[in-house]
Amino acid sequence: MLTKKQTAEIKSSLGTEPTGFPLVFQALGDSGRFNIFRLLMEHHDICVTDVANVFNITVSAASQQLRVLERLGLVIKMRMGQMVCYEINQDNPIAKQLIKLLSAKS
Repeated sequence: MLTKKQTAEIKSSLGTEPTGFPLVFQALGDSGRFNIFRLLMEHHDICVTDVANVFNITVSAASQQLRVLERLGLVIKMRMGQMVCYEINQDNPIAKQLIKLLSAKS
């Protein structure tokens, strides 16, 4: 059993700084968003209509899922005329780590 001192040390080492990981894991815990992230890893500049067609969902549903990933900073949106396309945000350190993790061969 931990002593009070050990407990205090552990608490201080964990810190209270919020990280994006819990929100990212919560978002990617949804299989649809996880699959969309994987699709974007393999194919760059995917448009919302392409995502909808690949996963057989409505454009509105695809847009909503991509918006969640965008809010977390995992993907970035690009306008190409009237089309809206997305790609993984290579400047986001969490996105980089996820790519490494998901690309690793077991």
